[in-house]
Amino acid sequence: MRRLLLIASLVAASPVLTVAADLIHIPMKTFTLENGLEVVLVPRHETPIIHSLIRYKVGSGNETNGITGISHMLEHMMFKGTKEIQTLNYELELPLMEKQDELFREVLRLRRLKVLGRAPSDLDDRIEVLLLKIKGLSASQKLVTIQNDLDVATFQVGFARLGADTSFDRTHYMEYFPSNCLEAWAYFESARMREPFFREFHSERDVVLEERRQTTETQPEAVLFENFLAAAYMAHPYQWDVIGWRADIENLTRQDIVDYHRLYYAPNNAILVLVGDFQADQAENLIRRYFGKIPRQDITKPVTLTAEPVQLGERRLTIVQDAAPRLVVGFHRCAVTHPDYPVFEMIDTLLSQGRTSVFYKELIRTGLAADVRTGVWEMKRHPGLFTVTAVAGDGVGLQRLETAVLDQLNRLKDQPVSRRELEEARSFLTGRLLRQLRDGEALAAVLAEGQDFFTDPSAYNLYLSRLQSIDAGDIQRVAREWFTPSNRTVAWSGPSANERSTK
Repeated sequence: MRRLLLIASLVAASPVLTVAADLIHIPMKTFTLENGLEVVLVPRHETPIIHSLIRYKVGSGNETNGITGISHMLEHMMFKGTKEIQTLNYELELPLMEKQDELFREVLRLRRLKVLGRAPSDLDDRIEVLLLKIKGLSASQKLVTIQNDLDVATFQVGFARLGADTSFDRTHYMEYFPSNCLEAWAYFESARMREPFFREFHSERDVVLEERRQTTETQPEAVLFENFLAAAYMAHPYQWDVIGWRADIENLTRQDIVDYHRLYYAPNNAILVLVGDFQADQAENLIRRYFGKIPRQDITKPVTLTAEPVQLGERRLTIVQDAAPRLVVGFHRCAVTHPDYPVFEMIDTLLSQGRTSVFYKELIRTGLAADVRTGVWEMKRHPGLFTVTAVAGDGVGLQRLETAVLDQLNRLKDQPVSRRELEEARSFLTGRLLRQLRDGEALAAVLAEGQDFFTDPSAYNLYLSRLQSIDAGDIQRVAREWFTPSNRTVAWSGPSANERSTK
């Protein structure tokens, strides 16, 4: 009864959510096209807008060495139009693109010679000349393209948002547009799924490399986390960050992108969600008309089968960089479908959410840490990580900080959390989910994730049920099972390699 009252009080202000039989009910229509595209429709008529989300079940967790970062690179390339969109003359573009590809194949041949130790003395000069020729051809190609035409075309018909993001297990494409633009949306999105045209590949690869430089290579925390991932995983593709390794990005080809798109961006590997002001039957007819003819693909590698071996002992690494001393302590954890996954989210909330959290009171308020964050990360399809990231306070050594972090994690094993702490964390997580269910874009993501991992867009009810059943004993049990030295990876970073001995 307490759970029902809690949820009912949180949804009372929302006309689009109802509570019945201890469940949250969201009116929706679901169906699957003959080509395998899974569709979820949620009509809401409060405002004349529609949120759309297409989820492709592919991310960096599907990659292999040599093509790391390709999922994110493909996300960028999906904004380059089609044979009809963003071109002044497709027939003139094609030979320019093919010539760029030919020159880059020669670049790769020379780079392989260098790896094999058989490089000619003028190899670097020859590569530089080839890359300059590619840039020249790319500039010529831009003369027969309409720059950012996909963005311009969608905004001209009224779209307010055209975005995307890539994670470990999926790639999302999100739009936000007036309800009278539904057919225009169906045209644009089906065209991108059916026949994208990957123009400007070489220049866009440079954009991605610059993104990597700005967001990873020059950010101390990102450098630490990238190295931490590589230590925490031995076999599974979660061992690299979503953006991928620089060398792999530099050597990706346009054909790699074409092949990856054909393999993973198929209707039978996608989920389409619409939330907003539309009639369900009308939307279904448009989806069937525009998406129904896209052929399904024989997806021979839909998920990664490589399983991470059980960790047999603590792993440690130290990175020397000119930045504030910081550390990451991480533990392997279960996948999102496991009943204990919400327990990790509860622990995450107990440790670092707000000024009443454990780490704020015990580490930040005491001056041991300048910043502390915990996370379960976006690793969900396969067993992921629970991490604690902390920046040392003034004059505090990393050994002392690490000991303080581990002391608090061990307290979770030895001392039951109070009923008040448990209920505050439960209320926070429940409220966060319900706010997502009221927001159009966030709701679309929740429904797509439920359909993906549980084959049920209403899987949020399963999450709520599991969340409400967690007690202090579950916190202790999970902490004892997973927060062990043999399951732990620790990474330090600071200006001195001797941070361990700092007092």
